[in-house]
Amino acid sequence: MTLPEFHSTDRIADPRCGSKPSSIDPACGAPATWHVAWKLTPGDAHFSLLCDLHLIKAQANFVYADRHPATITCDMPGTGWLVADPSRCVLATTDDATAQAERRRS
Repeated sequence: MTLPEFHSTDRIADPRCGSKPSSIDPACGAPATWHVAWKLTPGDAHFSLLCDLHLIKAQANFVYADRHPATITCDMPGTGWLVADPSRCVLATTDDATAQAERRRS
């Protein structure tokens, strides 16, 4: 599977495109329209927030596991990826064991 280079970003509840041409370049910063799960393997999951333009570029060059429209919840600390149809981000809680079993930390 071909994956992009990953970079850490702070969660600020303002979903912005994190695409970067290289590790020394600034992130795109445009409003994110997509939340992409590159890998959903527990303990080794990778996610990105992307604008429409960078999603098109990603689709041409990489393989991802899942995606859904980006929302504020996607950029909140403590959110999880709910594997469903359609997938979405949910706030992780300790009192919802069923949902936790289905979600993979983002």
